[in-house]
Amino acid sequence: MTNKNTVFFIGFIFAFAFVVSAAYMGGILLARASVVSPHIVPQSSDLPPIISTHSYPFGQEIIIITVPVSDSVYRGAKLSDKEVTIYGNISEQIWVTESYQSMVNDPAQEDLYRALAEEFKKVKNIHRLSDDEYLELITTFVQSLRYETHTDNPAKFPVETVVDGSGDCDDKSLLLAGLLSREGYRVALMSFGPEAHMSVGVAADDYLYKNTNYTYIETTNISFVGVPSETFRGGLTLQSSPIIIPIGNGTKIYTSGKETRFINNVFLQSEQKSNELEQQLKKLESNLEDRQERITQLKAQMKNVRGSGNIQSYNAQVSLHNSFVSDYNANLSTYRALFAQYEKTVQVHNFILEHEFDRPGVYEYVKQNMPE
Repeated sequence: MTNKNTVFFIGFIFAFAFVVSAAYMGGILLARASVVSPHIVPQSSDLPPIISTHSYPFGQEIIIITVPVSDSVYRGAKLSDKEVTIYGNISEQIWVTESYQSMVNDPAQEDLYRALAEEFKKVKNIHRLSDDEYLELITTFVQSLRYETHTDNPAKFPVETVVDGSGDCDDKSLLLAGLLSREGYRVALMSFGPEAHMSVGVAADDYLYKNTNYTYIETTNISFVGVPSETFRGGLTLQSSPIIIPIGNGTKIYTSGKETRFINNVFLQSEQKSNELEQQLKKLESNLEDRQERITQLKAQMKNVRGSGNIQSYNAQVSLHNSFVSDYNANLSTYRALFAQYEKTVQVHNFILEHEFDRPGVYEYVKQNMPE
């Protein structure tokens, strides 16, 4: 998450009256409302391409993506003016949309998009990935880039995020939206102004986010497609409705939302269940300790009674001892059964948490091991 917004300023344009000629009866010339968005001016450079390499887990593999990046384009992006200039009365929806679309679609970055797509397609062909898995492959690539933010740091162009190997929510979201749109997916940026957060939405047949037509993709960390962020640093939660910024003209949709919904439901249920079981186990542990202490004290008494030669009293205590032991064993059996259930629940919860780069594998695992 980032605490920054795109830097901008508003130019107030005043209309001036000019007497052009008697024939035109003295018209009024008004400036047209417009948005001047950041753009890349490639710099002159004799340096060879920058070789950008990134590895990340996906499915059962470690994927390595290596692409050449034009040094002149990268330096041009770094040196570009990131301010958005607004002329006239333009709504936030419009200027935010135009500025981000411009940064995603800057033509200087098309060679980079193509190079990355070639690398992703190699992986897709080798592993025979479905369209949903291909989307997840690209998504996990962006999610696995290091999350890094700075106060009042304007959004970066996707080419910068790739070379830097890092970015914050809007930097990584711009990159992901640009990549997915060029692979034919219907995607949009989701801009949450009040929370200063951005994510990506992809059209889907299930697990849609709030009142949008998109399922949610968090880009700041590796997570399942469709699972929205709950909280961010400082306990911030997403409350506002996002501005939807369509990117590209793709038509493909994500069709595994039912699976990620199921996985997330099991994850949340297992978390709640493990907490409940943990509290029950703590109570049982305390009860077992109390029973163990009673048995220990009774044994000491039995030893003294036996030493005094009072056989009748000793035999009565033996019967009580056996009753205590039987009660202890019954509670111990209950404890062990609950602990086994707790252990299985935690195992499923942790497996989901540790394999968010493998939706098909997690789905099959959860179906087979879902706690009762």
